[in-house]
Amino acid sequence: MSTLPSKSLRYFVAIAVTAVVFTARFLLNSTLGDAAPLLMFTLSVMVAAWYGGLGPGLLATALGAILGEYFFIEPLYSFRIHSVAELIVVGIFLGIGIAISILSQTRLSLLAKRQRLLASEQDARNAAEDSRRAAEDANRLKDEFLSTVSHELRTPLTAITGWAQMLRSGRLDAAKSARALETILRSARSQSEIIDDLLDVSRLITGKMRLYVAPLKLGSVIHTAVEAVRPAAEAKGVHLSVLLDPAAEAVSGDAERLQQVVWNLLSNAVKFAPTGGRVEVKLVRADSHFEIIVADNGQGIKSEFLPYVFERFRQEDGGMSRRQGGLGLGLAIARHIVELHGGTVHAASEGLGKGATFTVALPIASVRAVSPDELRDKAAGARLAPENPPSLLGVRALFVDDEADVRELITMMLAQGGAEVRTVASATEALAACDEWQPDILIADIGMPEEDGYTLMKKLRARENERGGHIPAIALTAYRRQEDRLRALSVGYESYVPKPVEPEELLAVVASLTNRIEKDEEFIVDPS
Repeated sequence: MSTLPSKSLRYFVAIAVTAVVFTARFLLNSTLGDAAPLLMFTLSVMVAAWYGGLGPGLLATALGAILGEYFFIEPLYSFRIHSVAELIVVGIFLGIGIAISILSQTRLSLLAKRQRLLASEQDARNAAEDSRRAAEDANRLKDEFLSTVSHELRTPLTAITGWAQMLRSGRLDAAKSARALETILRSARSQSEIIDDLLDVSRLITGKMRLYVAPLKLGSVIHTAVEAVRPAAEAKGVHLSVLLDPAAEAVSGDAERLQQVVWNLLSNAVKFAPTGGRVEVKLVRADSHFEIIVADNGQGIKSEFLPYVFERFRQEDGGMSRRQGGLGLGLAIARHIVELHGGTVHAASEGLGKGATFTVALPIASVRAVSPDELRDKAAGARLAPENPPSLLGVRALFVDDEADVRELITMMLAQGGAEVRTVASATEALAACDEWQPDILIADIGMPEEDGYTLMKKLRARENERGGHIPAIALTAYRRQEDRLRALSVGYESYVPKPVEPEELLAVVASLTNRIEKDEEFIVDPS
């Protein structure tokens, strides 16, 4: 698109074209004489005004009048006008020059306006094209993500249903049956991890992810994460090395969430490291912050993908032909958790085949002091597993859930511990059973038709206030948000156990609430 010439160039053209016309008129003076002395200067005015507009046109008009009057109108070489005719000639020339200049300026103004409109339209087209491409990219990422979620959920589901059907047929020997059960359990845990990641992303988008900050030792957090990924590393022959600076131990933060960050980084490093490769994790103090550095000698990251490595749903090796599994959410979740702690995380790689390094920087200062109530709520959600499962002999357990399969499963879990179990399918039946059977503990689902688990507990506690007595209660639910757990505890449940539940965890919580745990019995916090 053409642009208007600069101001200096326009005035230069006016002077130059006037000089050319003057030279031509001077050379033709012997032929033309005093006939139409200013006529040729009209040509210079037209050129100057057409090219430069009002100002250059008026300059060419003034120069033409001065040169014509001085060199070509009698008396020569003088600016004195001796007749009315000469005055009229000069006046007509000036009028024509001014008119030409004004008309040319109008033309140039319209041309400039047109160019601005064209530029604006082009910008609008470019913006629309960018928006269209962004929408197409978003749709493509959404489609790829939904396809990936479907694949990642169906893959373990295929193993679960396939092995379950083979077990049901009864044609597997003992070794293959054990292998089938192990595969089903591993696949179920894989699905649970996928769902946890999806829930975490939902919390990120809605701004509902909360931290429960307390003093902690980063070294312990890192060691726990390292031990969690060590089996996968050993199976692949990847060497894990850990180097911790003792001066970088104490920090304030959410231990569970920080462990999730380190676990995500280590899992990625092990996944992309070659067979027999190495993964290093370091903890160092750098000025006013601590740094957790995870480095590997794996396939590395393309430079063009580095800016997007922490974005949700982004995977460098996307599509159906990707070599690695996963949803592409781990790094996005890790970045958000680190930022909630007031820190930063960045990735570096020299290119494909040269490995990658992820650095988490956490401030030394405390993020927020944790209240005793929050610590108690945090402890209520921890998973406890005794070294020897406790005995529930003599415990009368009432379980309420609207799903028959879940009732059967929980009945088997509790019965293995020795408990006497009765199940019902609604809150109304649960209240009636509490009156009739007087259970030692109530385990209730939260999401039920007609009356949910919250309503059940409110009614039960209200009746106990009137009649006396108290039945300990556990909320067993698939609702896993922090606010769901806090609400369950606030309406009267003593404990909250999210689905899917581990048998050892359920037995331990029931034993604890029914005073079936010996004082010297050892419990281990299971971070999984």
